[in-house]
Amino acid sequence: MIGYMCTIWWLLFFLYHCFPATLPGLQVPESPGTRLKREGLTAQHPVVLVPGFITGGLELWEGKPCAEGLFRKRLWGGSFSEMLKRPLCLLDHLILHNETGLDPPGVRVRAVQGLAAADYFAPGYFVWALLIENLAQIGYEEKNLFMAAYDWRLSFQNTEIRDQALSKLKSVIELMYVTNGYKKVVAVPHSMGAMYFLLVVCSRAYYLVCILACPLVITWDSTISLLPKGGENIWSNLDWFPEVGQVCVLSNNISSQNSVMITEFFGSHTNKNSESSCGEVWTEYDVINRESIRKFAENKDFTVATIFDLLRFVAPKMMQRAESQFSHEIADDLDPKYEHYRYWLPDAPDMEIYCSYGVGVPTERSYVLKVSPIDRCKSIPFRIDTSVDGEEGSCLKSGVHLVDGEESVPALSAAVMCAKGWKGSTRFNPSSSPTCIREYQHKPSTSLLEGRSTESGSHVEILGNDAFIEDLLRVAAGATGAEIGGDRIHSDILKMSEKINLQL
Repeated sequence: MIGYMCTIWWLLFFLYHCFPATLPGLQVPESPGTRLKREGLTAQHPVVLVPGFITGGLELWEGKPCAEGLFRKRLWGGSFSEMLKRPLCLLDHLILHNETGLDPPGVRVRAVQGLAAADYFAPGYFVWALLIENLAQIGYEEKNLFMAAYDWRLSFQNTEIRDQALSKLKSVIELMYVTNGYKKVVAVPHSMGAMYFLLVVCSRAYYLVCILACPLVITWDSTISLLPKGGENIWSNLDWFPEVGQVCVLSNNISSQNSVMITEFFGSHTNKNSESSCGEVWTEYDVINRESIRKFAENKDFTVATIFDLLRFVAPKMMQRAESQFSHEIADDLDPKYEHYRYWLPDAPDMEIYCSYGVGVPTERSYVLKVSPIDRCKSIPFRIDTSVDGEEGSCLKSGVHLVDGEESVPALSAAVMCAKGWKGSTRFNPSSSPTCIREYQHKPSTSLLEGRSTESGSHVEILGNDAFIEDLLRVAAGATGAEIGGDRIHSDILKMSEKINLQL
């Protein structure tokens, strides 16, 4: 059934693009780049694009016998044809070493380089392609446009240890600054790429304009970077909730909205009526049994702070690696280690920061979980309890609490720093680098033939949002935040920020 649906969709999509644009109702709208070029906009600042999680292509440089003939072929991204032909072999190459978080012996998988690294995730599914095309229409090419591809599976520090990727990105930015007439560099990191890029923002970042388009897996240490940052000061605890008052957040049960709650268990860790016993739940050590999990987690609410206790329990090796490289609380400037400039925005008063993101899409905020059934040997320990729904009008749907956001990242996560942490002169922004919030209200496609909406605010599709593209092109052509209209806010981010007790 899925195959038939996909085939029909692709056929309609193909026919749509075969029709001449002059047919009634099928006119192709003018792109922002074409219109702005007619207005006289031309390329000014060099642009660096930083892709996010899973959107960049990965290719094989060294592999096992099952991967014969795949040298420098894409294992991830592109057509995924090889993944379909030999899935177990490909998964065996994409997994990372459980001790080091780097390549397993005899395997080298590396990030595809160049603009083609993340222009399309798969045929017909664009990521950066439309933005690159619109930038080209006002004069950009590879001498002033760069895709900072990296291996998104690795922890950020390991991309530097193995590939020197952070050093290369810093050098590329400095080179583009010099070779393009000492003009500021416009950096456009998307999703996880925003956090990755912030590691590069250092004491020489005075020539940057930063646009943050936001905010097998158990061996991919990069996934830890996707966990919420800021602790309970930002994300609340069992006593308060910054999103209270939003449409759909109607429940009076605060603790159920901002935490992971584990509600249901399936008995002991053995099944006497089954031929096989699931005495152990899969972790990197295969040592945690379900009875232990039951005693640890039964009927508990885990907040953004205490959820790490659960992760340390079920995935100790991964968390040992992660906590040597990631911090999830707010940096305390009383700790001497936080005196290093990498924990703050640099002394860069001429740098501008844009928080650009979509709103108006129900976005996951917290979950109700249950332990996986006992007949699923080697399964992950928990799964979402899809049988749980909230009262009528609440945001609890099938075990997931929803808030305003862009489908993947809540508005609170996307903009709290621009709205409060970096606003004006703060300890997080010591040189008062100006910030600008640009929200894009989500409007879905009105028909199947329309494809992906040019007014979408969802996580990836915002890179094809005409309003976002226009804002970016104007900034790249020399406009400031004030000149493109300053803050444009549709959500309750300012009200939410007021509720957050953040020492500035």
